[in-house]
Amino acid sequence: MLDSRTVSLSLAITVEFLYLACALFFYLFPEAALFFFNTWLHGIDLMAIASGRPVAAWGFFVGSVSVFAVSYVTGAIFAGIYNALGRGRNL
Repeated sequence: MLDSRTVSLSLAITVEFLYLACALFFYLFPEAALFFFNTWLHGIDLMAIASGRPVAAWGFFVGSVSVFAVSYVTGAIFAGIYNALGRGRNL
């Protein structure tokens, strides 16, 4: 059995770290970041929709809090499903 709170917090902290690294990457190397993430999006051209303006502090804060919250909930759902599938089995 997985401890739901431990899994949730672990995932939230990991994704928050990635969010901060991504924001720093975009801040320091905006063109390279757009090129890199274009390779993930199967035909969506981020260069065409990029604003070219840096994210405001409020937008960064809201993004950081929301990515943490969504990741925490995702971890709880994952742990719940894992534990439900493992009932009756010796994992």
